[in-house]
Amino acid sequence: MKPAVTSLLFAAGCILNLAGCLAVAANPPALWLTEQHLAGQWLTDGNGQTIPDPQSSGLTYRHGELVHIGDNSATPALRNKLLRINPATGQLVAPPLAISVNPALKQSCFAELLAGDPDWESLTWDRLDDSTLISVTEDSSKFHLSGECAQRFGVTHSTAYPTLLVKIRTDKALSFAEVVAVRPVQFPAAAQVGNFPNDGIEGLAFDNQRNLYLALEKNQANAPMIFVTPYSDDFWLSDDFVKVADLKLPLPVPDAKDHPINGLDFLPARKEGHPGYLLAAARNDDQLWVLDLSRQQPAKVIPLRFYAPTRPDSSCPPYEPLANTSIEGVAVVGDQVVLVNDPWKRHYPENIQCPDNAAAFQQFSPLLFKLQLDPRWY
Repeated sequence: MKPAVTSLLFAAGCILNLAGCLAVAANPPALWLTEQHLAGQWLTDGNGQTIPDPQSSGLTYRHGELVHIGDNSATPALRNKLLRINPATGQLVAPPLAISVNPALKQSCFAELLAGDPDWESLTWDRLDDSTLISVTEDSSKFHLSGECAQRFGVTHSTAYPTLLVKIRTDKALSFAEVVAVRPVQFPAAAQVGNFPNDGIEGLAFDNQRNLYLALEKNQANAPMIFVTPYSDDFWLSDDFVKVADLKLPLPVPDAKDHPINGLDFLPARKEGHPGYLLAAARNDDQLWVLDLSRQQPAKVIPLRFYAPTRPDSSCPPYEPLANTSIEGVAVVGDQVVLVNDPWKRHYPENIQCPDNAAAFQQFSPLLFKLQLDPRWY
């Protein structure tokens, strides 16, 4: 069966997979699980020193390594760079890898943005083609389309400058990274996404049916959303709009306050025929959401509390609680979920308690956190 044709059935409000269409249950209230306390480990370079200000905005697990991307507010030396991380230690396994742009894209409508510092948000990879990484741009408000490009790509039903999905070509060893294809995203008008340049797509994830999910930080109703598009072998042969669909998946949003999704990954089901789950990080709430793609179970909310380690020779306690964490990357790694935070510069210094950690917080160094998969999630 061709994924582009058969993987999703939106009109019926259900997911079609090899086992058939799973019935849609009524939207029950979210189920709250036990709060989890997570001890972090600093993200460090090859010399074991904390990494200053990479502005972690995406995390994916590939070939035994975590791959990290930061946004354009990172320190200049780490903009447009991929970091390869040992998931056991949190240490880089190679120097930061620069992302180049293929010369053929210099004629693209989006050449100016790609030549600058794109605001990369999220990172995933094509599970059937490990030479393809995929990222997405968010705040492109400094750039403008003109002429024919504005006529062609002006109707985004969201921001004036379109959200861009980008294909980053590499090799298995991740020895190079080059943007080779770009597709703008058009949202459904009925979704009322709104023109919020800095509250766009913050999460990407593939399921086992080659559907690509896009998590929106917030819409006009100040609520997060999840969109989806089939992803086929010819996805990157076009440079037209990717017309995503509203997944209409029930989310555990209890009120009109800020509950943005800032990280996303896919968790395969243990039950044959089940389409699996999406794991979403609610940055402002310190929560992980478990979202059942079959819609048979209510969304599950795991409250999280985060702790930063101190040096073994410190006079401070071994771990200190964080006042502000701001998770922005989610990656399923075996029987664990790994989270990375994007230090919020306005609030990160509020974490300073132990003098030994003051420098790491002042230079906006992120931490990795690990959470064991729980049978209750399934």
